[in-house]
Amino acid sequence: MDRRNKLLTVCLTLMLLSAGLSYAYLSLKAPGDLQKTDKNPPDLPKLEYQGNASSRELQQATMELGNPAKVRSFTEILYRTVYECGHEEADRIPAPAEMIGLSRDDLARQIEPWAVAEFSENLIILFQKRQGMSPSCLKTMHIGEKDGWVTVFYGTPDNRCRPKSATRIRSSDLPPGELDDLKAGIPISGEEELLRVLEALASWTDG
Repeated sequence: MDRRNKLLTVCLTLMLLSAGLSYAYLSLKAPGDLQKTDKNPPDLPKLEYQGNASSRELQQATMELGNPAKVRSFTEILYRTVYECGHEEADRIPAPAEMIGLSRDDLARQIEPWAVAEFSENLIILFQKRQGMSPSCLKTMHIGEKDGWVTVFYGTPDNRCRPKSATRIRSSDLPPGELDDLKAGIPISGEEELLRVLEALASWTDG
């Protein structure tokens, strides 16, 4: 029994000591500190994103990197064909429906033997080399002078192409007026006019 009483006495003493220390600690704290936990924390200012020019440009650049240029409905296609004769034909058209949405690589795979020379959403230039003469050269001809002889050329005087045929008419046999016309180039609209002009030029020769 004595042992039990001693244990109870020790427990009571510890409980009283703990209660006294707690009371002393609470008494030392400021009254305002006890109420801080009951108050709501102050509202933090709301930070809203205010875009500026540099941030918009950065955002646009990022979008462009993630979305490479593609053929759009407003894109124009310029076809450039250079022929063996050295002349070029060009044709400019709006982008056809089957091209819209294609990237440069996608387009290049679908348009062979054309090559993509320039690619942007406003203008795409497609380039190709072909053998032979251009259609405009084949459709036109004129009479000129080559190596001292009257010669028929494909093309126009301003855009001379290959010789079509040579004649037996010496340019030196022509009078100054006809010789000046010959050197400038005499446009011909067809075979009938060609024969008529050649006959007129031949009439000035000795043979």
